[in-house]
Amino acid sequence: MHCFVLLFVDMALVSVSTLLAIVLCSPELPFAALAHSGQYAVITSVTAIPVLMLFRLNRMVWRFTSLSDAIRAAAATAAIVALSMMIGFSLDCLAGVPRAVPVMQALLVLYALVAARLAMRLRHLLRQRFRNMNSPANGRRENVLVIGLNPAADLFFQFASVTGHARMEIVGILSNAERHRGRFIRSREILGAPESIHDVLQDLAVHGIVVDRVVLTSPIRELSMNAQMALRNIEKDGQIYIDCLSTSFDVVNAGARNAGGATFVADGKVHEAGLPSTSYLRWKRLIDVAAALVGIALFAPLMLFVFVVVRLDVGAPAIFWQQRPGAGGRQIKILKFRTMGPVRTPDGRVLSDVERISRFGCFLRRVRLDELPQVFNILAGHMSFVGPRPLLPIDQPKASVARLRLRPGLTGWAQIKGGRSLSIEDKAALDLWYIKNASFTLDLVILAETIRTVLFGERVDLRAIHKARQDIAGNDVSLTGKLPEDAFGHTFV
Repeated sequence: MHCFVLLFVDMALVSVSTLLAIVLCSPELPFAALAHSGQYAVITSVTAIPVLMLFRLNRMVWRFTSLSDAIRAAAATAAIVALSMMIGFSLDCLAGVPRAVPVMQALLVLYALVAARLAMRLRHLLRQRFRNMNSPANGRRENVLVIGLNPAADLFFQFASVTGHARMEIVGILSNAERHRGRFIRSREILGAPESIHDVLQDLAVHGIVVDRVVLTSPIRELSMNAQMALRNIEKDGQIYIDCLSTSFDVVNAGARNAGGATFVADGKVHEAGLPSTSYLRWKRLIDVAAALVGIALFAPLMLFVFVVVRLDVGAPAIFWQQRPGAGGRQIKILKFRTMGPVRTPDGRVLSDVERISRFGCFLRRVRLDELPQVFNILAGHMSFVGPRPLLPIDQPKASVARLRLRPGLTGWAQIKGGRSLSIEDKAALDLWYIKNASFTLDLVILAETIRTVLFGERVDLRAIHKARQDIAGNDVSLTGKLPEDAFGHTFV
């Protein structure tokens, strides 16, 4: 219920910002300006609902708003304004709208969405600080000196501010960069370089601050020899405890462990699955965004019709999602229209897939209309129009990480060369062949062939499979390979 309240608040912010933009950009009196541009304001308010839900802005916890949330709000703002303009243009509702309105609208909407969240975060921080100030102190707090400026240090600062206020106090930071000296991070001053730690400790002691712990946010081998010797001398003295975050949690080196190239093994040899040497991949994302916006505008009536029929056919919710491995092995949520009813009957009996699927669901699967919501996945950057299909974890070929080098696609080379009739190994070979040969022309061919496949059904192309196996992994061999690991050593499967 709370998510619907937040959605209503965001929609109100978008609507008010749009009205304000119209008034500010129009030379007419406010009521006259709203009368001429009211239709555009209504279109924006209606368009904002699915976009806000797509970007999940209504599911954010506002008091923990971060930079990534602000970026997501900016992307949602761009989508709302772009879709509103496209729909308004198609319905011929932009005649009375001043040209400066979309720009002013985008700025005001973004400001409203972000400012509301930052206000809640500020309120939460002030309340938390008030509670910390009024909480009873349980003995002397530990004074901590932090060495290093990196993401691990920022995480440690956040941890200390949330849970360590009663146990620890960060008294300063040491950074390798001389230009950082005298600057502040989360109200903590950068006191100098790691090599000067003895001088820093003496200066702090003059002010009555005795350091109990030194926290290293990067491996000690990354420090200079002078800094390493100074820390070893402090450790030998035994008065200050040296704590290394990279040893305790392996936060710093997690990215390096994931940076390995995507490989596959064929014919007993390890091969590197490189990306095509073309500039097309640089423009592919831009093309996807533009095409997704056009597709949403064109197919909005059809998607609304299917949504209503699915809702009446199999009940709520009409949209079904599945988590599948995306680019780089990152988990993404694939959207589809529901084609199956509940898993159990009212008396608790578990139904089979054949019993659950509806006739309208069969039709949707046959003509691929159940995958229409994935246009929003493309707009959000989870998918591309053309690429390796995102498979269920159980179907993901343990063949290779190379399949995950590109964003998964709404359609792909494997889908037009056999689709559901192919084995996992054949799909992997075709997907790897596409990754090595991706181009704008090839994508156009795949899109055209996809239309034929939808109209006339799937057909296995043995010649394409044989060519893919020859080009990628030798003559008719099975593909195996190493799966990527996440930052905690878990394997993507």
